[in-house]
Amino acid sequence: MSTTHCAIENCRTTILNKTSGISFHPCPQSTEMRNRWLKVLKNRCSMLDWAKSRICSKHFENKYFDSHRRLRENAIPTLFAQQPKLSNKSMEHPKAPKSKVDRFLNKLTQAELTADIKMSMARLKEPINLDDFITDDLRCRHDTPVEAQLWLMVKKQEHLNNRLMDLVVQTKKHVEILEHNMEEAKIAKRENDQNVESLKYVVKCLQEKHATLEEQIEILTAVESR
Repeated sequence: MSTTHCAIENCRTTILNKTSGISFHPCPQSTEMRNRWLKVLKNRCSMLDWAKSRICSKHFENKYFDSHRRLRENAIPTLFAQQPKLSNKSMEHPKAPKSKVDRFLNKLTQAELTADIKMSMARLKEPINLDDFITDDLRCRHDTPVEAQLWLMVKKQEHLNNRLMDLVVQTKKHVEILEHNMEEAKIAKRENDQNVESLKYVVKCLQEKHATLEEQIEILTAVESR
């Protein structure tokens, strides 16, 4: 770390551009003061060399200077320029402009999209020789007509939608089963709590009865001893 530059990050003060009244000060020598400096400078200096680093007077309050503008031994740098905060908008990644089709598709629900696809398929006619243009890995041959390519894409989309709808139905059933199991677990817990309370009452009664028997035994023992 240079002795000619202020060690505080974002501070551009050097011995060449400092204005009148600005002075540079070395780091403290005592361990106690160094620890106090570290608490305030740990996020202000990328590197701090106790022997070479210098802090300019702009970072010290006036109370830390004597009448001769000498830095007191208990001085701690506490004045730092506030860094501009980035707004949430500036931190967001720029989004690509959406096309007209994307804007309209985002407004439709899953059910509306599914119904629209089914209506589109009803208006389309499946090519008679579609199988002749489709390979074993479900791809179109190079000479496949555009109509056949579109039909295959629609069929794939319909099949995918059916799978998704089946998955939604299954998930809904699983949720219902979990909710039912949770309700049964709550009922079982309430019953267990009631049984525990009943057992506690029985134990209490038995303890009281046991104490009564002990008292009777003590009375009989006292009588017999006479």
